[in-house]
Amino acid sequence: MNRKFVLSAGVLFVPLALLMSACAAPAPVAAPAQPTSPPPAEAPTAIPAEAPTTPTPPGLKAVATFSIIADLVQNVAGEKIELLVLVGRETDSHEYEPTPSDAAKLADAQLIFENGLMFETWLDRLYEASGSRARRVVLSEGINPRPFDHAHGEEGHEHGEEGHSHDGDKAADHSHGEGKADDHAHEHGEFDPHVWQDVRNAIQMVRNIAQALSEADPANADFYAANAQAYIATLEALDEEIVGLVEQLPEDRRKLVTSHEALGYFADRYGFKLVGTVLGTLSAEAREPSAQDIARLAEAIKAEGAKVIFLENVTNPQLVDRVAREAGVAIGPSLYTDALGAPGSPGATYVEMMRFNARAIVEALSK
Repeated sequence: MNRKFVLSAGVLFVPLALLMSACAAPAPVAAPAQPTSPPPAEAPTAIPAEAPTTPTPPGLKAVATFSIIADLVQNVAGEKIELLVLVGRETDSHEYEPTPSDAAKLADAQLIFENGLMFETWLDRLYEASGSRARRVVLSEGINPRPFDHAHGEEGHEHGEEGHSHDGDKAADHSHGEGKADDHAHEHGEFDPHVWQDVRNAIQMVRNIAQALSEADPANADFYAANAQAYIATLEALDEEIVGLVEQLPEDRRKLVTSHEALGYFADRYGFKLVGTVLGTLSAEAREPSAQDIARLAEAIKAEGAKVIFLENVTNPQLVDRVAREAGVAIGPSLYTDALGAPGSPGATYVEMMRFNARAIVEALSK
């Protein structure tokens, strides 16, 4: 009897023990319910909550007339401004035809960075049509301009302190027998606008940019000044580099023949002689030279002993080829003169453009 009771109690005890163990089992796994740190999946949700609720005010809105100026401005302004460009890379500013969207860009701008010296002959009309009230910053201010060699031959011109007029009979007095080419030069002005081809002039342009930005945005004046100072140091080193490169070339080989007169400042600064140009003074697409023009230039090339005609990235190569065949000279590499090259090209920035041009010229004339 006692034995049966013990068995019955034992039978009852087993399920009771199992039941108790089942109820006690969840206790060890309850600890993860209160983690000491948030799960990784929840981390991203905390970042937006810490972001400032006040939006960052937009920077200055500025426009650069063409790609080379845009690069100079960007090196000073960095990301502090919103910069738009009218004439893009690989495009000739002389022949540019503004569009309605360009007028809209000027209308919204606070600053317009331009070269001046009548390089952008279309800008005055565009500015007026746009109704813009932006400040126009002329980057050639403070630079001593050089007269066009083509327009100022041995007969020369008398320049008063206020320049000279081209109206009435006076305009006719400026004819040098060059026909349309000379008319084109006078349409754009007496002075060569390609000031950036002397790196020292680019330094002055950078100073003008920094000053204009600081006046328009005084809160960031220190930023602009620091960027300008660093960039000027780079440009000073570039100028010295080009001087050193040219010194390797014998003086009797420093003779340049180009598509149009864009390298006058380069020649003056670095010790070259401009023998002639295929298309005269300004536009790389101004007109097709006559057979007489080509013959005259070919004779000048032969007389000077020039060895190479240099193309430009905004030039019609067929015209250069005709002159080269007539003169019996080689065609050199394409130089970057009035516009930057495409991204990734040797002329993608102003510094790269000037370095490439100098090396290409020295190498071609050394052969």
